[in-house]
Amino acid sequence: MLKAETAPANFTTTIYQYLWHEISTLKLLPGTKLSEAKLARKFNCSRVPVREAVHLLVKEGALEARPKIGSFVTYIDLEHLERIRYLREALECKIILEGCKKNLFDPIIPYLDDLIARQRAYINASAFELAFQLDTEFHRIFYNLTHKEFVLSHTGESDIHYLRARLVALRYDDPTALPLQHQAIVDALVAHDEKGLQEAILLHLNNINVTYATRLPDSEKWMFTNGEFV
Repeated sequence: MLKAETAPANFTTTIYQYLWHEISTLKLLPGTKLSEAKLARKFNCSRVPVREAVHLLVKEGALEARPKIGSFVTYIDLEHLERIRYLREALECKIILEGCKKNLFDPIIPYLDDLIARQRAYINASAFELAFQLDTEFHRIFYNLTHKEFVLSHTGESDIHYLRARLVALRYDDPTALPLQHQAIVDALVAHDEKGLQEAILLHLNNINVTYATRLPDSEKWMFTNGEFV
């Protein structure tokens, strides 16, 4: 009996990371059909590591495999985004409010102010992907300081649908709104204003919904599927 061929882990990982980046940054748009042959030529390898990388991305919802047709980049799932928003609002409000009550974030206010300043600079330079990375960093620090990293998998931080939707929202929203909303969260932390803090967090986390409903051109809504936001 012939042993099934497997690819060197480094090839599979490299191709996986390349495709993940291209999909999550919308360089590969929803609905795009992948070419295993082109990817194999690009990375100078057989199709085996390409197929293994594709299999991993199918499991993570980034690709859809259609038997006898091929593999396609998935559309951004609105119902999935709504589930993430619901969980994130509950988790993030609770975590940040509890940390605020314990004064956990007071020592990092200067760091947050600097992060917001860098974010403004990136937005002014139209470096939206870098501003997007700082948005992730801004939120992650609250989970790290409260030792709640174990819930990050429920917040969409590494979710392919959430990452793409947030990038779309950043493109079509007022680009200055992101640092302003972060600043509102920091200002409420400084003032220990729990009501204002919760309102600022909820407003910020609702960006994707508002952008899709009111600012996203109809010509761009083809990237989304599965109903509407609640």
